[in-house]
Amino acid sequence: MRITGLVLTTLWLANLPAGGQEPSLTAVSLAPSLTELVFALGLGDRLVGRSSACDYPPEALALPVLGDFGRPNQEALLAAHPDLVLATDLEKPGLRGYLEGQGIKVLVLSCENWTGLLDTGRAVARELGDAEAGIRWAQDMEVRRTAIEQRANTFWAGRERPSVYIEIWSDPPMTAGKESFANDLVTLAGGRNIGAALDRSYANASSEWILAQDPDVIVLAYMTTNAAAERLAQRPGWDRLRAVREDHVCAGINPDWLLRPGPRMLDGAEALSEWLMKTTD
Repeated sequence: MRITGLVLTTLWLANLPAGGQEPSLTAVSLAPSLTELVFALGLGDRLVGRSSACDYPPEALALPVLGDFGRPNQEALLAAHPDLVLATDLEKPGLRGYLEGQGIKVLVLSCENWTGLLDTGRAVARELGDAEAGIRWAQDMEVRRTAIEQRANTFWAGRERPSVYIEIWSDPPMTAGKESFANDLVTLAGGRNIGAALDRSYANASSEWILAQDPDVIVLAYMTTNAAAERLAQRPGWDRLRAVREDHVCAGINPDWLLRPGPRMLDGAEALSEWLMKTTD
C-alpha cells in the first residue's frame, strides 16, 4: 500500500503545472451575467468559451463563441473540453443530462435577487477551485451595497421617496414585480417601485394601471435616448402623468446595469440613486 501511494502521488505531481499547483478547472459560460461574474471573481482565465450574448467585459470578446444564450453548439462545446458549463437556463431540457454524461458538470444558477447573486458568486468560485475568491468578492459587494444604501437613507431621511415605474419593455409595457432583481435595485437606489405590489418577478402593465399609479419617476431600463419623455407623451393619456409633465424620465443609464442580474447591478443602483437625488430633490 505504501508503494502504491507513493506511485500515485508521483503521478499526480507529474501532472501538475509548474509551481506544484493543481491544474485549473475550465468553464464555458452560456449567460452574459455569469460571464461577467466569472471575470469579476478574477477567474476569467478559466473560461474557454462563451455564448454569443456574452459581451462584457471586453476581454470576454476574445473567447470563442460556442453557441447562443442557453443554447450551446454541442459539437463546439465538447471540442473545448470544459470541466464546467455555467448557465441561467438551458433551452433543451435534456442537454444537462447529456453533458453530464460526457463528464462535464453543469451548473444552472439563478441571480434574480441579491442573495441569489452572492450565492452564485460563491458557488462559481468554489466550483472553479478558488472558494476564497468568491468569499472576498461577496464581502466587497456587501460593503459597496451598504455604502449605497446608507447614502440613500441619509439623503431621503425626512423626505418622501419617489414612486418609480420601471419599464422593462415597451410593447406591451412590462414592469418589475417584487420578486425581481430590478425591484431590489430600485429600492436600493432610494425609490419606491410601484410594481412591488405585483407578486411576481415581471409582469405586463396596462396603461390604465400606470396612469392610476401616476408615478413620480419613470425609468426606461431598455433605452438610452434623450427623446424618451417625448415618446412617452405620445402614448394615449401619458401626457397627464406627473413624471412626463415634469420630465422626470430616466433613459440614460446603461440597460445592462439595470437589466442584467450580475455584478454590475451596483453600478446601476449607484447611477439611479444619483439620478433620483438630482432630479427629484
